[in-house]
Amino acid sequence: MSHMPRAVPRTAAADCQSSGNYSVPSTTHFMTSFPVAHAHYVPLSQRTATELQANANELCRMAATATTTDVAKALLTLADRYAALAAKRRMAKAS
Repeated sequence: MSHMPRAVPRTAAADCQSSGNYSVPSTTHFMTSFPVAHAHYVPLSQRTATELQANANELCRMAATATTTDVAKALLTLADRYAALAAKRRMAKAS
C-alpha cells in the first residue's frame, strides 16, 4: 500500500463552499482549538456556537486537502455535525 497522497475530488471543497457555511483557504491544517502543548479538553456541551463553527470550518479546510476520498468524506461528515450543533446552539440562544 502506498502512502503517497492521492487526489481528492474537487467535490469536497465544492460541497463546503456551496453550503455557504465554510471557507476553503489553502493553509496548513490542524484543529487550533486543541493546542498540543496545552492539551486542555473542553466538552462540546461547553463550547460556544462560534467555537463549534470554527471547528467545522477547519474540518472542511482539512477535507479539501485530504489524501484520500474516504478521509475527505469523514472530515466533511464531522464538519457537518459541528456546523449543525453550532446552528442548534444559535437557535437555542435566540429563543
